[in-house]
Amino acid sequence: MEDFENRPLFFVYAPPLKGTRPSKRNDLQPPYRDAPPWECSVYYWWWEYLRRHEGYKKTCEKNGKGKYSKLYKDFGDVHATEFWEWWKKHPHLFAEPKVRQVEVVEQISADPTVLTVQIPLENKQSLSMRQLKRLLEPKLKLTKQRKTESKALYPVATKPVLSSLYTHLKVWDAKLANPNLSDVEIADLADVPIDSIVDGFTADTVPKNTAAFERFQKVIRRRKQLAVQRHFRIASQYIENVGLGKFPVRNSR
Repeated sequence: MEDFENRPLFFVYAPPLKGTRPSKRNDLQPPYRDAPPWECSVYYWWWEYLRRHEGYKKTCEKNGKGKYSKLYKDFGDVHATEFWEWWKKHPHLFAEPKVRQVEVVEQISADPTVLTVQIPLENKQSLSMRQLKRLLEPKLKLTKQRKTESKALYPVATKPVLSSLYTHLKVWDAKLANPNLSDVEIADLADVPIDSIVDGFTADTVPKNTAAFERFQKVIRRRKQLAVQRHFRIASQYIENVGLGKFPVRNSR
C-alpha cells in the first residue's frame, strides 16, 4: 500500500474539518442549518451510513470476523470510537494517489493519460515552456470535458448532495426508533421538507371547513407519506451498498 503519512492528502470532495474551511471550498452547501464543519463532508456521511449497516455491525462485534471481514480490514470498527478518532486513522481510504511528476522516460507509455513529448534542450527554457503550453492546452480541454475518475481506494460513487444524505438518514433513524408511528407522523418528527402548496393554497390561506380544506389535508398527508417512503427506501439502499464499499449508491428511487 502507498505510504500516505508523509505527504499532504488530496480528496476529490471536501474532507472533514473541525475549523473554518479554506475559501475555495466555502461554496459547500451544509447538510442542514448550523451543521458542524466536519458534517459538510461526504466522508463523514460514509462513516455514518456504515454505522447503520447491521451486518457490518455484527462483524465489528466479532472483532472483524464474519461476512464483512474484508471491508473491516480497511474501515475497522466504526462503532468503537467517535468520528474524529476513526478519521485520523482512515483518511487514506478516500485520498487520491500521489500526483505523478514530469520525468524523463526511456520509452513511450501505453497509458492513455500520459503524454510523451520531445523537448529540444538547446532552446531557451521560456521558449520550450510556451511551446509545451500550446501543445497541452487543447489536450487538457478534452480531458476536462471527460469526468475525472477517482483513483482512491474507496471513491465516492456519485456527486453527493449533503442535505439529501442527511434527510435520508434522519428518516431512516426516525422510523427505526419509532416503529409505531405512521409515515405522516414520521414526516413531522423528522421535519421532512415537502411542497406545502396545494391548488395555490397554503396551510395559512386555505379556507377551513371547506372541500378545499379537506383536499389540502389529504394531498399534504399523501405527500408526507410518499416523501418518507422515498427517503427510507434510498437510505436503505445506501446502507446496503456501503457494506460493499460503495457510497452513495442506490438501485432505484
